[in-house]
Amino acid sequence: MSTRRQFLFSTLIFAFVPTATMYAAPSAVEYVGGTVKSIPANSVGSLSFADAKELQFSYGESVYKLPYEQVTATDISKGEGHHILRKIPVPSLTPGRRKETLTISYKDAAGTTGTLNFELSASQAAAARDTIAAKKAAPDAETASQSNEWWGDKMWKTTRNQAAWESRSAQNSQPAQSAPAGTK
Repeated sequence: MSTRRQFLFSTLIFAFVPTATMYAAPSAVEYVGGTVKSIPANSVGSLSFADAKELQFSYGESVYKLPYEQVTATDISKGEGHHILRKIPVPSLTPGRRKETLTISYKDAAGTTGTLNFELSASQAAAARDTIAAKKAAPDAETASQSNEWWGDKMWKTTRNQAAWESRSAQNSQPAQSAPAGTK
């Protein structure tokens, strides 16, 4: 009986340990193409969103940086699955680890449009798209909060908007100028 238990225990260990280590390891991001020539095709690295102003793709000892304000669109498309003899599709045993292609469209400072295509896991692609959207929207929220305008300024006169109200009332009290007479 002990040999059966030992066999069953070792079988379970060998079945669960590889899958646990597979899920624990962060998957790499691969640059699969685009208009950026400084990044070699099929370069493997990682995306970093730590900087508040720019996206960073680290590959090898190099880093490509793209400011969030230059990003115009992001799109996720299903990646190529595994095929037997390049014809018969094989379903993925781990759907969470399915590869997808994240396409980042941008306009550089000169106005030239470009794209970056990264192949990464489905969960990473969705998280990257959401993070880029949040980082891109963040400067708009900052400028709105730094603005000194308040919606009530148009309705109530306060010490903060007193100068604007006085200039508006001065303009309203001036008589309307008419066109000079005698011109045809």
